[in-house]
Amino acid sequence: MKTKNRKTVIRLYWAWNDNREERWLNRMAREGWHLTAPRGVFYRFKKGEPADIVYRLDFQTLRRSDRKEYLELFRDAGWEHAGEFSNWHYFRIKAGGGSPPEIHTDPASRIAMFRRLLGLLVIVSVVVWIPLARNLGRDGLDGGFWIAVRILQAVVAVFMVYAIHKILDKIARLRKGRDGKERI
Repeated sequence: MKTKNRKTVIRLYWAWNDNREERWLNRMAREGWHLTAPRGVFYRFKKGEPADIVYRLDFQTLRRSDRKEYLELFRDAGWEHAGEFSNWHYFRIKAGGGSPPEIHTDPASRIAMFRRLLGLLVIVSVVVWIPLARNLGRDGLDGGFWIAVRILQAVVAVFMVYAIHKILDKIARLRKGRDGKERI
């Protein structure tokens, strides 16, 4: 969907590729498209002046009472909260000279972010695997519909294992100082 001053772009990024998503948002800002609402694979933009903007992402599960303080911390450091989706927070700041600004200034804080994500993935994986395991070999669940449900559950379960593996790999690379994070 696109109008003269607004557009929605569909893009798929995985959590372990947060740096790619940031680089893409940076390029969009340089083209004059500024993020207004991230919604999963749907990104809404508003047309404005092309600007050298740096976007950074943070994964944070917050209680409602902690949200205000969390956002104030970033605002005090000069970051604007551009939006959020499913515990992912999108921040932006005007780029200055030299190195682009970072939210996570050391590997330990990025590792902590990915550990928070990993914890959520493990919980979701358990929720996915339990029904799959319970339904395997169960009588009365052998019709076409139930076979499709089992296949879908299996695909989701395998993807969850893959996602956990990728996050663990990302954490290991961060520990070794080999994140491969290319900026802008």
